[in-house]
Amino acid sequence: MNESGTKDLPTDRSLAADIAQLYDSFGQRKPMPYSSPEPTRPLFFLLRTFLGDNDLLVILNTKRCRYQCAFCRLPAKSTKLFVPNEAVVDQFRFVATELRHSLSIVNRVTLSNEGSVLDEQTLGGAALGEIVAAIGAMRRVRRIEFETRLEFVRPEVLRQLKEAAPRVSIGILTGFETVDERIRDKVLKKREPLSMFLEGLDNVAAARAALTAYVLVKPDPRMSDEEGCDEAARTINFLATECRRRRISDLTIRLNPMYRAVDSRWAEVADSTSNYEPPRLTDVMRVAEEAVTEYRDIKVYVGLSTEGLASKAGTYLAREDYTAGLIKYVKEFNDRQKKFPWDRIEVERPLASDHHGAVQGTLI
Repeated sequence: MNESGTKDLPTDRSLAADIAQLYDSFGQRKPMPYSSPEPTRPLFFLLRTFLGDNDLLVILNTKRCRYQCAFCRLPAKSTKLFVPNEAVVDQFRFVATELRHSLSIVNRVTLSNEGSVLDEQTLGGAALGEIVAAIGAMRRVRRIEFETRLEFVRPEVLRQLKEAAPRVSIGILTGFETVDERIRDKVLKKREPLSMFLEGLDNVAAARAALTAYVLVKPDPRMSDEEGCDEAARTINFLATECRRRRISDLTIRLNPMYRAVDSRWAEVADSTSNYEPPRLTDVMRVAEEAVTEYRDIKVYVGLSTEGLASKAGTYLAREDYTAGLIKYVKEFNDRQKKFPWDRIEVERPLASDHHGAVQGTLI
């Protein structure tokens, strides 16, 4: 076992086999951990493409999120203890060292901690400030995304962070999930009423930050496919309207098919629902395409990762429309925001038989 936690490659295999294992171990299919590593190592990191950028995603290993949403099992991966600032800084140092040959192509960094990086009860402000200053030393980086609930957004804090990295713009990445208050409160148990979200959105606007929001397709396991699509469309319309009202001109929707996180309270409801089915990927693709067509001032990214928390039966992989070939079209859409080739997809669908392309890490 080497320092990165993966097995050393055997010396009696072909070069192609070795490269394939390296690709799966370190590339976009690499698995996410199920529990916290040592305090000086991050939970996860990956250099990926995101809407044309070379985005470095870093999920810091910090104290777990203070919320326990019914659909989310991510806090279970994290420690219950506060991780010292020095250890968190060492996590980012480890990432930069591991990616040292690629630092000159990174132009965007996304900071997460499976919760809210702006919540100082989980991630110390001193550590965050030092990491942002370090990102500022990466001379091609022009954008930093902070994943957080909006209640923790403080314009004065974001201004201080901006001073530590003057060349970058600031973006806020947040889980909005759905505009339906019943689903937010009773099904997802988000504990974030719309009034609280909108107050936070005011702070995003005051900080002149961009917004990226997760939207779920079929957030209620009792929804039909059609209801799930309609609800996602209403949610996107709500976000577009409210951002336009506040002059937040940079809005990105991360449209995610809902997955059944094993051992979550949401999964218990799904299991007790006789006709439960996860969303169809082609439905998610159609919602994304319609949003890009209707709202030309926003970007839409289809996210397919199950974050290592779901079995195949609880994801889009289990639906009758899924073929591995669809992933190629989703990637093309995410990079170029162009329409899907539906005629070609319909022709290819009955010919494809590979239903084993599970997305374990943060592929897209």
